[in-house]
Amino acid sequence: MFVQSRSLFVRKWSTASNITVCQARFIKQLTSPELRSKFIQYFESLNHTPVKSSSLIPHNDKSLLFTNAGMVPFKEYFLKPADAPFKCATSIQKCMRAGGKHNDLDNVGFTPRHHTFFEMLGNFSFGKYSKAEAIRYAWKFLLEELELPVNRLRVTVLEGDTEAYDLWKQQGLSDDKIVSCGPEDNFWSMGDGEGPCGSCTEIFWDTQDASLDDPWLEIWNLVFMEKYRNAKGQLTELPTPCIDTGMGLERMISVLQGKQNNFQIDQFQTLIDGLRDVMAKRGIQSSINIDPSAHEKIIADHFRAMCFLIGDGVVPSNIGRGYVLRRIIRRALRSAKQLGIKEPFLTDLYPSLLSGFTDGSYPELQTRASSICTIINNEETAFLATLDRGMALLENVFNRPDLQDSKVIAPEIVFQLYDTYGFPFDLTFIIAKEKGWKVDINAVEKLREKQRMEGRETWKSDSIANKSRLSEWRKQNIRPQFTGYLRDALLQPQEAEILAFDAVQQPNNKKLEVNIAIDPCPFYGFGGGQVPDQGIIELGNGSQWKVVDVTQPYEGGIALRIEPVADTGKELDLRQRLEADKEFLQKRAVVRAKVETVRRENTEIHHTATHLLNAGLRKVLNTQDIVQAGSTVEPEKLRFDFTYGKPLKEEELKKIENWVNEAALKGAGTIVKHMKLKDAVDSGAIAAFTEKYGENVRVVEVPGISKELCGGTHVDNIRKLYPFKILNETSVAAGTRRIEAVAGLSCIKWYKKSYEPVPEALKLLRANGPHELIDKLQKVLQQTKDLQKRVEFMNEKLATEVGKEMKPVIGKVKGAHQNFTRTLKDIDVKVHLIDADLDVAFMQKRANVLKETQPETAHVLVNGKNIMVSVNSANVRTETANSIMKQLFKHIRGGGGGQKELAQGRLAETIATEKDVRTKLIPALSKC
Repeated sequence: MFVQSRSLFVRKWSTASNITVCQARFIKQLTSPELRSKFIQYFESLNHTPVKSSSLIPHNDKSLLFTNAGMVPFKEYFLKPADAPFKCATSIQKCMRAGGKHNDLDNVGFTPRHHTFFEMLGNFSFGKYSKAEAIRYAWKFLLEELELPVNRLRVTVLEGDTEAYDLWKQQGLSDDKIVSCGPEDNFWSMGDGEGPCGSCTEIFWDTQDASLDDPWLEIWNLVFMEKYRNAKGQLTELPTPCIDTGMGLERMISVLQGKQNNFQIDQFQTLIDGLRDVMAKRGIQSSINIDPSAHEKIIADHFRAMCFLIGDGVVPSNIGRGYVLRRIIRRALRSAKQLGIKEPFLTDLYPSLLSGFTDGSYPELQTRASSICTIINNEETAFLATLDRGMALLENVFNRPDLQDSKVIAPEIVFQLYDTYGFPFDLTFIIAKEKGWKVDINAVEKLREKQRMEGRETWKSDSIANKSRLSEWRKQNIRPQFTGYLRDALLQPQEAEILAFDAVQQPNNKKLEVNIAIDPCPFYGFGGGQVPDQGIIELGNGSQWKVVDVTQPYEGGIALRIEPVADTGKELDLRQRLEADKEFLQKRAVVRAKVETVRRENTEIHHTATHLLNAGLRKVLNTQDIVQAGSTVEPEKLRFDFTYGKPLKEEELKKIENWVNEAALKGAGTIVKHMKLKDAVDSGAIAAFTEKYGENVRVVEVPGISKELCGGTHVDNIRKLYPFKILNETSVAAGTRRIEAVAGLSCIKWYKKSYEPVPEALKLLRANGPHELIDKLQKVLQQTKDLQKRVEFMNEKLATEVGKEMKPVIGKVKGAHQNFTRTLKDIDVKVHLIDADLDVAFMQKRANVLKETQPETAHVLVNGKNIMVSVNSANVRTETANSIMKQLFKHIRGGGGGQKELAQGRLAETIATEKDVRTKLIPALSKC
């Protein structure tokens, strides 16, 4: 047994390989769907439970942006194997490495095997078997199921792991095919922190590609999680060893199909062919090479990624997962522009994508096809409209003479591209690199941090100083018991003990903020779209403090921000009140807590209404394509954001509203259960992709109507939701719609307020009741239209007659265009005082008549504060209406502008008489 570095091990194997390429024809050929099927069937025959792929949104892991490995959905079982519902499992897991700690985005297109989205095949044991079985299962699958030639396979083991080394020897491998490597290569852990970990063995395939620096391709990693690393880095043996394996489907298919890189395999080839067809239909010449270009690879990879992300409920935005999605879409569009594609095209690739998943392994691609395509198209259209302007700005930078030596783009320009044109920073970096320019990434990050910190100062009641003080509570393990779900805790004041008290003066506004933690605590403030409770804290001396905000500064913590209730007729002094009450605000002091029940109850009505609205959308629109994208639940109303590709029709909104009302009228009790996350999702509970969930979740169910993961508070019976009214439905982002609605008492108040003007309207219209309202209004509207026509007719007639006209201004108006070199001719100007009873519409008609009947003259029309200038440009060539107007306002207060033949504006002072004209307007004109 020998030890060597990975690089030496690569060189050794590369020179040792003397197998001819022609042997590739004897490798078993499988399509991607066939490999998925064969892998699952193989491990199912070995008593592994098949588990469907979980979402790309890791609801059970708050440390991850995306599910980035096959083991992520099983993480809790590696930590607690006894809790696993099965002793061994197998899965094909959707994975994403395009953000957070695991980010391959920048490498896509420039390496043979990096992807943003990929599929990982795996088998897992939670105490059922260990190294011997894991190695035997893997080796048998490769040799017997896939029929790979053994002389093109090699393995690595951890230095000192003699057990793994001997197990591979038992499989028939010679010493030269087993290489021992150090822990940097063959020791796996969940991260740098504490958790289960262990040695691993990796299986490699000889690609026989001499053009590669590393011709050996890792195809399978078997991790033996036998140890536990504590916070100090110390290792101890786990009582129950586990197995975690991962095989990249794309890599294995490239082996089975004899391809040089992943982008030549079946599912990518159909996408590349689809892209080339799109280009051909647009008259753009495309590559005919088997190996796609870098831009083709980027588009194909990014298209898969964006479709799967949207399929799991992510929508483009400027934060978090939504921003990663937006970057992916915009990077794909930039590559398309490099290929010559200038208009939306991405959704034309969707049929090509589906052809790679004909086995139904990811049904969301079919069920959510409409929304996926609409969201992509909307984002694509919006970005293409600004892409050219952003590129033009960059070209101006590239052409600046003062930057030709340094070739560095200023960070301010990078930010302008992001803020104004939506250019992700990395997109600017790529373009700059292609041009041979540089971007000071550190300077950009400093500017970004400055912007972020300035933005934080505007956050509501979340000052940095206050947060840092509340973090001390976490160190003290202050975790009150929340009793806000209990109805009894809301009916009457509840005694509680003060666990912590904190008074902090805010640095930005010198305001004093007071926070306390009490146990038990009936005040809700855990987010999830639901506004926090308010209420009263009564101290032992009878002094009352109002709870104005409730926050969760850390997991398990509840902070109440309180303000003293002012005594009637007395001015409140917070510091004096603190001094007076300090004895009763100490730790361990007993207080009486009372939640504002009306506010809470109305909030609960609207929270439960969002659940029914979510269910009603799916029911009426007959699609599971609806994914909650956010919500706000207040005592007076609700706001519900959801993914959907188009506006809802009026009749659809009415059906949804009726569906909710009918369900509420029938009545049903809400049931709350606490379950494991996986069990909840498997039972049909809906999760919001905007939320992150722990190992155990709270499920709120209305039997037969709705079932959702939710930590909020709800009504005990949905009858309280009636009546329910949708107020409006709008767009908030590409592929995201928003409904605002009211329910229960708030809805009744809305109906009352809406009806308040009706009696007065009936009187004015002389209607006998609401049933006559529409007819009466229609008659009034028709009469108004008739009168408007008559007014327009009279205006037209009056405008053509000779109106009141002031004498021409003495003197001439000089030319305004000082940049002209020619001599401008003087022109006559006439001022026309328009009757005060006539409006601006008449003035415009009169102005048009004057310029046609007296074309040699410039006409100034004035009516109160309204002023117009009319010029016939065919006859008056030295001035325009706009130039005369601008000159005029240099000598009289007001403002305005316009075109060549008509300009209009507003005067600061009223001109209503001939005297006003002669004393105010003509002197100003004479100075022009």
